[in-house]
Amino acid sequence: MYCLSCGKKITKNSKFCKYCGSPQRKQKTSFFKVFLITGILFLILIAVLIIYINFEEKEANRQKLNWELVLPTSSITPTETPVKVKNDVSVNKIVSDTGKDNEPWGVAKQVDEHTWTMKVGSDPVMATRDEILSALNEYRSKNGSQKLTVDSQLTAYAQTRADYFAANGLDGHKGFNDFLDNQDGFKKLGFNWLGENASYGYKLNGVHLIEWVYGGDDPHDKNQLDTRWDHVGIGIRGTSTCIIFGTGKM
Repeated sequence: MYCLSCGKKITKNSKFCKYCGSPQRKQKTSFFKVFLITGILFLILIAVLIIYINFEEKEANRQKLNWELVLPTSSITPTETPVKVKNDVSVNKIVSDTGKDNEPWGVAKQVDEHTWTMKVGSDPVMATRDEILSALNEYRSKNGSQKLTVDSQLTAYAQTRADYFAANGLDGHKGFNDFLDNQDGFKKLGFNWLGENASYGYKLNGVHLIEWVYGGDDPHDKNQLDTRWDHVGIGIRGTSTCIIFGTGKM
């Protein structure tokens, strides 16, 4: 240690300087050092709390965005002669009778929490998976959303859903919810956030399916334009389609 008066080096814990005789008091720890150490510990505590809160929010915000479409008519175009058409899936009878059906063309109508209907015409050929993807990404780009990347796991699952719809009709997303909630679906598909758009009975090209059918009501349209999505899988079976959206890839 050094003398507080003359500055010369003296024996540690000396009470008096042997050179100048000045009394020596115990040198206290700098207030600045105490403040600095306390501040560092406080910042570490805040960082730990932020990490914990983000983890809790991530677990709480796993989402299943569920919207579904069902077709009230598969008529090609309005005609003067009333026509009744039965779909190729036996559980649904799709009737178009221009003499009795007063529903407007191209207007989405909500049936229940997840189900909407729309009266539209049909195209000569059903869209392919690539055509739907191209139409979806083009539509998203026009509306300020990023393009989606195809994921093989989402595609495989979307195809199982489309196959189910073709055989059984739409299920109000019960199968989708059960897969996520009870079959470890998030882990199996490899995403933290998943959503589903599904339709049945629309024989349409990609642009018409995306912009007319899925774009025809606010919930479906918001789901397919949601900027949080970055991956997609598309399944088709007959006129049944399923689009599975995902983000937060594990």
